[in-house]
Amino acid sequence: MSLENLKSKFNQLTLESEDHWDYRGNNRSERDYVHGFCTYPAMMVPKMQREILQVCLDQSENKRLKLLDPFAGSGTILVEGMLQGLDIVGIDINPLAILLCKVKTTIIDPKVLKRHANDIEHEIEQLKASEIELHSFDGIEKWFTNQAITDLTVLRNAIIKDDNIDTRRFFWATFCEVIRIVSNSRDCTYKLHIKEKSDIDSYDKDAIALFLKTLNFNVDKYLTFYNKLKSTGKLKKDGLSYKGKIKIVLGDSITYLNHTKQKFDLILTSPPYGDNHTTVSYGQYSIMPLRWIQCSDIDDAFDEKMLCALNKIDNLSLGGKSTNSSMTKKRKKVLGKSETLKMQSQEINIIAKKQVNKLIAFYSDYDLFLSAISRKMNSKAISVWTLGNRKIAKQEIFMNRIMIELCSHYNLSLVTSFSRKISNKRMPKISAYTAESKESQSTMTREHILVFTKDI
Repeated sequence: MSLENLKSKFNQLTLESEDHWDYRGNNRSERDYVHGFCTYPAMMVPKMQREILQVCLDQSENKRLKLLDPFAGSGTILVEGMLQGLDIVGIDINPLAILLCKVKTTIIDPKVLKRHANDIEHEIEQLKASEIELHSFDGIEKWFTNQAITDLTVLRNAIIKDDNIDTRRFFWATFCEVIRIVSNSRDCTYKLHIKEKSDIDSYDKDAIALFLKTLNFNVDKYLTFYNKLKSTGKLKKDGLSYKGKIKIVLGDSITYLNHTKQKFDLILTSPPYGDNHTTVSYGQYSIMPLRWIQCSDIDDAFDEKMLCALNKIDNLSLGGKSTNSSMTKKRKKVLGKSETLKMQSQEINIIAKKQVNKLIAFYSDYDLFLSAISRKMNSKAISVWTLGNRKIAKQEIFMNRIMIELCSHYNLSLVTSFSRKISNKRMPKISAYTAESKESQSTMTREHILVFTKDI
């Protein structure tokens, strides 16, 4: 792979237009194929990642690179990897993310999918006319109206009766979107916040009608994806399976990377920004649909204890474990690897003392992750990171600079970097209150894309 050509191509695209990477207008931000199955926090722009991946592949003699997304989220990178016929691995700590990744990367015979879609519609009609035991969990009546509970129970029972795990997962993904829309939680934030009573009382969404409409949409999107894979030779001759290898892992990336023998040629990802408990609360966003889904259908490693508290999933993510003033020397070591982090932690300590330990905890875990992933990169492997600079107490944390400084300790050299305005990425405009001031603050408006190579 020619690093000079790689750098030149990215720089050329950046210089062609100052807003090239913003992906605004002319359907450039469209979630085509299966990308739009279910809403998920901070989703990537598919066409942007498609272009980045294509640039990397154009500069490689090996077109069958092993692609890893260690923070797979809703599976954007994995789908784009399939469109290129690559071997792909996706990892995520969030069971909802794993469900979406599995649904989007599983090949289902179109005839089978259509038949099961018709069958579930008939099953729903039968269940509507019968008496059923309503689904229940702690707090269900707070987050859903009585009518929503009844309708969602009908849908849940209909999905459970389907005898095909692949189509059931497909229906669960559709179901998740419906749960989000009909819940009593405000949709302006990823965290669970109850709507005003007047808004709840006036809400009249039909969950069953919405499910059937969304299902038809998802089936059409899947067929477009399937036909694209088939027409470009990415499926085996029988049309029932993908030619490459696919692995979806529920768990934390550090543990997986420390135990796998596999190495990778290409890393494309958007890591967490250290704000899972504030701005982008993946866990809280996911927990309500997860309480409706039959857990065994998601993954064998899914422990229902992850649903015992609203913040449980977020607590398992990087920097999620509680910290205090007696933080270990091991965690503080990260400050010696990044002058930017050291400087900013000192600044935050003055204006928001309670937040500094959380900041250091996140980057300590992130440093452990970088150490693990660097060991699993083949020589000259390319990694592309889409980063956001979060804010603490209205102070921007320069993750892009910190990333460069940390990577220098793991033989990862910066090839090039560029930035984009966030226009269509699903992000809240206002974050949670800051710990010290109790005032809301605007969130990130730009993303930074960093391209690294693994030194020999």
